[in-house]
Amino acid sequence: MPRRFTRTEDALLRALLGAGASNDAAALEHRPPVSFREVQRILDLPELPHLHLLGEDTWLLGGRILRWLTGEMRDGGDRGDYDLFCGSLEALERTARRMLATGYTPCRRKGATRWGPWLMDRVRGRDDHAPCAGAVFEGDGALQERLRLRRFPDGREMYALELHSQEGHLLQLVHIPALFTGGGEPVRNQLAFTDLSICQFLLDGRQLHAGPHTWADLFRRRVRVVQMVRPRITAERLVKYASRGFWPETETLRTVTRALLASSPPPR
Repeated sequence: MPRRFTRTEDALLRALLGAGASNDAAALEHRPPVSFREVQRILDLPELPHLHLLGEDTWLLGGRILRWLTGEMRDGGDRGDYDLFCGSLEALERTARRMLATGYTPCRRKGATRWGPWLMDRVRGRDDHAPCAGAVFEGDGALQERLRLRRFPDGREMYALELHSQEGHLLQLVHIPALFTGGGEPVRNQLAFTDLSICQFLLDGRQLHAGPHTWADLFRRRVRVVQMVRPRITAERLVKYASRGFWPETETLRTVTRALLASSPPPR
């Protein structure tokens, strides 16, 4: 289970975040980026693996950072994947090449095919497991073979590539083009796409960024929905984080329940 901050850690973190000594959760909302190393020092946290891959529009995002902040990676508790999000296909290609050059290997795992969506895509002339045509890894046949194009229910595309580290960690490189075509700050655009507040942590290698409610919900051990594309998956993730001590807000439960009911097929 995630550990709670000590009084000293709580006070030092609040000071770093510019929240002062107030216990008001609102003081922890909309906080600017802070030094990753300062957070590490205050909480006496272990080194994060794969930091050398970050920067140049490649970021570590989500639950991995939450596990690190709450002490779940101490004493070898390094479970789960590493999700690296890229601000462009060029950044994804650059990071993938850097990984190959330093001993990472393409993942050979093949996920189970969901036959309903697969057949619909065939009818529409789509291929949700086609190699990405936008980034060609010349000479890297195994890498090109494993780069996949997937689609969200709203039609937005996601390019994904999985690799293994020498330690046995699974790293997923992801790029979602639609997040970066309408202007705005790339980091904010990426953070805004994350479904749960406590997963809106992003590390660029130097600074730790957070969503509007992320720090407040971390301190309170609560979670709320901020973006929901796939209600069923978000519901499953809420259950997962509740089992780890992060309880959903009442309005979040209502929102997810309504979305699940709306997405359910009508009775026959």
